Amino acid sequence: MKIAILSIGNELLSGDTINTNAGWIGRKLTEIGCDIFQQITVPDKKVPISNALNQLIDLNPDFIICTGGLGPTEDDITRQTLFDFAGTESKFDQDYWDALSVRFKRFGMDIPESNRNQALVPVDGDVIQNPVGSARGSKFNVKDTTLISLPGVPAEMKAMMTESIIPLIHQKGLKPKSFRTLRTTGIPESAMIEKITPATDKDHGCEIGYYPSLFGVDIRISHAESQPVDSLSKDLYRILDVSIYGEGKESIEEVIIQLAKNKNKTISTAESCTGGLIGHRLTEVSGSSDVYKGGLVVYSNESKMNMLGVEKDILEAHGAVSEETAESMARNVKNKFNTDYGISVTGIAGPTGGTDEKPVGLVYIGMAKKGRVKVKEFHFGTNRKRNKLRISHVALNWLRLSLLS
Repeated sequence: MKIAILSIGNELLSGDTINTNAGWIGRKLTEIGCDIFQQITVPDKKVPISNALNQLIDLNPDFIICTGGLGPTEDDITRQTLFDFAGTESKFDQDYWDALSVRFKRFGMDIPESNRNQALVPVDGDVIQNPVGSARGSKFNVKDTTLISLPGVPAEMKAMMTESIIPLIHQKGLKPKSFRTLRTTGIPESAMIEKITPATDKDHGCEIGYYPSLFGVDIRISHAESQPVDSLSKDLYRILDVSIYGEGKESIEEVIIQLAKNKNKTISTAESCTGGLIGHRLTEVSGSSDVYKGGLVVYSNESKMNMLGVEKDILEAHGAVSEETAESMARNVKNKFNTDYGISVTGIAGPTGGTDEKPVGLVYIGMAKKGRVKVKEFHFGTNRKRNKLRISHVALNWLRLSLLS
């Protein structure tokens, strides 16, 4: 099933709004076996919209899914442009206009005349109901392609995709693919691909996609049949081993919580530069209280000493960002919460605060377990938000590997 996505909106091109709709649609439809072969973004102008539609229709897709431009403002011209492209007249839906008027009155407002556009429907086409908003969508048949128009508001688009469009695609004879997504971390993309090339170069007939992120690389394997997917996945597990932490949408924190439950282990955290992010990520998992016993955010030297018992001599001799401080933090938090694992993080998240001796991005992560403490030194970049996310992930991955050992 070939699908094209047309995203419409000045705000998408200016960068004022990130185009999350196209990514969400692409992921959802790829998961059910569709081929998303092209995505175009155009402004709220008739000529670019029409040109993009002509370009896409010539490629003979099964569906073109358009998002955006269905609101009541003057720049929302998608509706009439699509009517013209599909060669249909419009008519005014008085019943819907009356229903919209009632909805506005519930909020103590009179409905603006500009909203009349949202009551226009195609003479030759179908209306797609919007269960969470006022901008309804449309469906047309143009040549051999089904043309879909949806609002750009993400919550509305998602509801309409889920309730109407995905079932319609299934009805059109979609042949589901078998696929698996292997989630990796702790190995650079280039090194990973070099390791797995002997397996991926085999004549297995699978489609393979690589999707890097801040935390690692997802490997997506798909085929019309499940056996080739399972066979190649087995090869990649053998090659990459613990670099694969999960599958599908499974997060590393979900994996950690389940591992800790299985092994009857408990965890505590002491965080400085990550400001509680590790604890936050762990507690995002339902049932984490079975294994995560608590954590402390000890940002200042005073809190490190008063709340966690880090020795003043250590801080004066080595500083807050040091191997010695990370070691003391990990040991003390493990003892304070009486857990099997104590994780500590101290560093310079940036973009300021660094020195020649201790530059921005310098981080120490400590782990206390079984009566001993180990500390690792890392060097990250200068972007504060990015650093905090990466530091928390590196700490979590080390915890995962320790639970596996």
